[in-house]
Amino acid sequence: MKAISKLFFAVLFTLFACVDEFDPKLTGGVPLIVFEGTLTDQPGPHFFLLSFSAGYNSKESVFDKYVNAAKVWIIDSKGIRTDLTDLNRGQFSTPTGFRGQIGNAYTLHVRTSEGVEYASNVEPMRASPSIEKVYTEFKLTTIPRPQYRGMYNVYVDVKDPLTEGDYYRWTWKNYQKAGFCEVYTVPRTDPPVRYLRKCCDDCWNITQCLGCVNVASDKLVNGRTLAKQLIGQIPYDNTTPYYLLVEQQSLTKEAYLYWSAVKEQTNNSGGIFDTAPAKISGNIKNLTDSSKPMLGYFQVSAISQKAVFIQRNNVSVPPFSSGLIVYPFDTECAVCNESPYRTSRKPIDWVD
Repeated sequence: MKAISKLFFAVLFTLFACVDEFDPKLTGGVPLIVFEGTLTDQPGPHFFLLSFSAGYNSKESVFDKYVNAAKVWIIDSKGIRTDLTDLNRGQFSTPTGFRGQIGNAYTLHVRTSEGVEYASNVEPMRASPSIEKVYTEFKLTTIPRPQYRGMYNVYVDVKDPLTEGDYYRWTWKNYQKAGFCEVYTVPRTDPPVRYLRKCCDDCWNITQCLGCVNVASDKLVNGRTLAKQLIGQIPYDNTTPYYLLVEQQSLTKEAYLYWSAVKEQTNNSGGIFDTAPAKISGNIKNLTDSSKPMLGYFQVSAISQKAVFIQRNNVSVPPFSSGLIVYPFDTECAVCNESPYRTSRKPIDWVD
């Protein structure tokens, strides 16, 4: 019996001793350029980003792989060329005051520092009807130990025009008045001593619907109301009103099909019967080497906006406490630096 036990543990040890860490060494192959950005009819400047694709693993980050020293310009259907400003680190912007016009069409052009030429398909700017209604439904959280007591599902209603072939995409932003603009740490203190610095002027923190893909078409409701389109969720973490700026973008059929494919692939659960991920074709071609297209989509959209304050004081149970650490305020103030997450520009229809 002892001999059998010794043999069993010897075999078990051998099995574990022979296990090596498996590294699939996934890489992205030949990196392709990825385009991000949308030209709208809203006041500019409009910002665009050029980066490189990377393999799906932790050792090949895409965050520092930008396209540098490229030339980027837009040509409209009237033949007018608009050159974009290179802001470095792959970022480009249109001139101040430049915006798209409904009924006009636009083509994106890119020339890399190596002389490789790219051009998008011609993208017309279609009108976007107004948003009729924004409303919510509260859902109490049922999962164990949730972060929030519940969530509000946000819906929109849109009266679709009589014309056929209308396509939509929705995004949103939340603005909150900033209570402070900087956390100041006193130098050479152990433990660290920190103070909050109030904003020198009015300032708003911005939460965006990053990565959301909410699209719809009028295929089944042409000319009628496109009702109860779910565009996102907001947390029940306070009883104060929640400011939401909903943005509706007009799409071409090609853009709608592209974003629908992105949404389907994003929502793929990874089960054994799911379709394997595939490279989704955009609308930007490589004029120098057709086998290496640019990834992403040059979208041209008219915008309709609607600002609402969602009331959150109509739930019978209170929200969970935040448990945030509160520091004392310093006597000095801090500047409200403009960024995608903070602005000093007052949101439309804002009420203090």
